[in-house]
Formats: sequence, structure tokens, C-alpha cells
Amino acid sequence: MPIDIDLGNPPAGYCLTAARPGAQVAVQYIEFTSSEDGQHFIKRLEGIPNDILLKVTPRVQPSQIDSLLAIVRADGTATVYVNELVQTARVSPSRPVQAGEPVTKNDIVDVDRLDFGVKIPDDMGFLFVFSVGWRKGLFYDFGPVVGLDPQPRQYDVDKILGQAYCHVLFQERFSISDDEWDALFSAKWFPFAGLSNESIDALISQIRCGWELDEKLDDFTAEVNGRTKQMLDSWRAHSSFAPHIEILDRAVERFRDEDYVSCTGLLFPRIEGLLRTHHTSLGTSSRPSPHNLTSTAVASKIENTRCLLLPHRFAAYLRDVYFANFNPTSQDIDVSRHSVAHGVATASEFNRKFALLGILVVHQLFFCLENDLASSSDDNIDISSA
Repeated sequence: MPIDIDLGNPPAGYCLTAARPGAQVAVQYIEFTSSEDGQHFIKRLEGIPNDILLKVTPRVQPSQIDSLLAIVRADGTATVYVNELVQTARVSPSRPVQAGEPVTKNDIVDVDRLDFGVKIPDDMGFLFVFSVGWRKGLFYDFGPVVGLDPQPRQYDVDKILGQAYCHVLFQERFSISDDEWDALFSAKWFPFAGLSNESIDALISQIRCGWELDEKLDDFTAEVNGRTKQMLDSWRAHSSFAPHIEILDRAVERFRDEDYVSCTGLLFPRIEGLLRTHHTSLGTSSRPSPHNLTSTAVASKIENTRCLLLPHRFAAYLRDVYFANFNPTSQDIDVSRHSVAHGVATASEFNRKFALLGILVVHQLFFCLENDLASSSDDNIDISSA
């Protein structure tokens, strides 16, 4: 049952700097932090969440907290829910799923929303501590109840909390450093949605150990080979893929038959075709340059900084790897859109790796590009945990 407490005054947040009495100080009233943030996260939990627990009877120890929601009013009173919320995440599945079917991390392409059956009024502050296995997250927003002129909340709480939940659930992907991204791009790899969670973790582990990413090529090839039929079936139901499906079908057939030269030769020009079809479907007046094609490819996802598809990074991958320029005087020119289109890519580079990368880029685009043939109910499923 919810517990009503009186905090005396509504919490305002956390000071960002030290200050003497009477001096001005900056206060952070909204924040998301998680267990990956180490001591910073611990200090946040030992602040306002701990103050709330001290007011709760019967007493609950911090080590017993699985979930904690406090809805705070302007008069300093609050309603608190301790370990009783049923959290329901709305996710985008990577494959067709049936009602009642078990869902694993491998089946999740993104998390859209997190609902726990309690409405948080826009004119009240809140604090939410949640757990994902051993990991924890904290999101708080006291903006609607602090300051000289507090204003109602203007964002969708369920959507923001879904993004926070996604970050904690898949924190390995969100913690990839800039240097590690550089190493991934240099090796032409990306944590593609077409790979399993275990394969993506292995990819990240290879980078962090300083090992060659292509050592996993056999495993990744076998995995994608087992999914190509499912991938093709998905592509057929996407509006931007419809004009290209015959070529994509043939490319996948060539991949299965280990004709990697044909598969690579078919896919790399066709990826730009997909981008152009999507660009045109949006009715944009901008010309279909590589920069503009890349921008419109991730336009529907780019505002979500915790989207599991990593749209900012994927846009960079398309620009820097797929649309990479080439040195015409080089003796060994990698496969890219430009080198293939100009007929200068080295013949030996039309190989298994680039054929696989082509399929994975296409499948990543399937999830990124807006689809006029799908409804929101087709794209998402709900999964719950007590």
C-alpha cells in the first residue's frame, strides 16, 4: 500500500557547487544516474532517497529497495511506494512474438516506455529508484514544486523513464567510449540490431581487450545466416524496402550460398537506394546528399539520446564507414558506397565480412527508417516485472 509522509519542505535537488551561507548556488533539480556512475550514484541515493526512507514506517533498509517511487507535492508531503510497483516496459521486438511467449534481451531492439500503474501529476515532483537485476537507476524531477515560479512538467514521464530503463538494461552499449567507437569504426563494425545481445557484448569485449574484431566473424556469420529468412520477412513489410525487395532477396540468397562477391556488389549500392527512397517519402526539399540521407535515416530516433539503436552513432557510421571516401592511388581500397559505385574497390574486399556488414546495415535501417505500412501496435509489445 502507498505510504503518505511529510518531508516538511519539498526537496529541491542537489547542489552543484559549494557555497557559504547567503551565497547563490546552482541546484540540479532533474537528473538520471545509475549504478555505472559509481560514487556519484551512491551519493545521490544517500541523499534524498535516504531522507524519504527515514520517514517511512515500518522502516525499510536501503539494501532492501528494489523500487521506490515518491510523488512530492508543493507543501512537502509525499506519497511513497516501496517495492510494490509492477513495472511494464513497452519494447520494440527484434522478431515476431506471440502473446505469452518469453522475451529475452535478444528480442529487444529498443524500450519505448515504462509504466508502473501510477499516474504522476505534471504539477508534482517525483523520485524513482528502480532495479534491473543487480543494476539500479535513479531519476528525479522536482522542477514542478521548486523555484519562484514552478511550472508543470512538459514531457512524457513514461517515455523518459523507458529511456532510463533501457540505459540501465543495456548499459554496456551506452558506456562505449569515444576511443572504443573509433576502434569499432576503424574495423568497420557497429553494435548492429541484427546481432544478438551476446554477440554485441562479445564485440565490445574484443575492443576492450585490444583483440581483433574479425576473430568473431565466423560466429557472427553463422548467427546471421540463421536469421536471414526472418530478416527478409520483416523487410517485406516496410514501405521504404518495397521497391528494393527483389534485389535484397537476391543478395540474401547469394549470402546463403557463400557468393560474397555478388552479395556485396548488390547490397552496397542498394543501401543508398533505401536511403533515397526513405528520404523522398518524407517529402523533404533537401537534396539527397550523403549528409542529408544520413540525417533523415535517423530523424525519427535522434531526439532519444538513450535509444538502443544508438542513432547518433549509427549516423556517424553511415557517414564515416558506409559513405567513406577513398584514395584512388591506394593499392588496397576498402568496400564503401563510393568505392563500389566507382568500380575501384579491391576485388579481395568483396568478401564474407563486407557481405555480412551489408546485411547488418540494411537490417539496422529497417528499425531506424519510418515505416508507413506499420502501426504502433505492430511495432511494440509490453513486458512486465514485479
